[in-house]
Amino acid sequence: MGIFDRFKSKEKPEKKPAEKKEKLKAVQPEKKKESKSRIEKPKRGAKTGKIVKKEENIAYEILLEPLVSEKSTGLGQFNKYVFKVHPKASKFQIKSAVESYYGVGVTKVNVIKIHPKKRIHGRKVGWKQGFKKAVVTLREGDTIGAAEGV
Repeated sequence: MGIFDRFKSKEKPEKKPAEKKEKLKAVQPEKKKESKSRIEKPKRGAKTGKIVKKEENIAYEILLEPLVSEKSTGLGQFNKYVFKVHPKASKFQIKSAVESYYGVGVTKVNVIKIHPKKRIHGRKVGWKQGFKKAVVTLREGDTIGAAEGV
């Protein structure tokens, strides 16, 4: 009989929490009404004016360096410039960084991801680090003197 008493005792506590939940549901709507009056405070993680201003001035983090090679100097005659950029930078961020830093108008941004390459020195095997580069096309008449090597 002791075994059956354990099963019966489990059934009784299950009914009591159900009654408590019904009581809690009746109390909860009143708490929600109070929280609506405090809408003035911003929630955590919400973007404020300070964060937006910080994102505007991060051109030095996005544009790492201009890439100067035979091919990139040849693209200069088509009003295109090549930059090494941050691996997680998007096309929109690259465009806004070039426009704010150099003061030129950007019409198009192409992004190429260069994968890491294997390098062997004697017995040692190493890797050449990969990077992300962006080919930026400017408006007609705009130029970037620093990227041309002037």
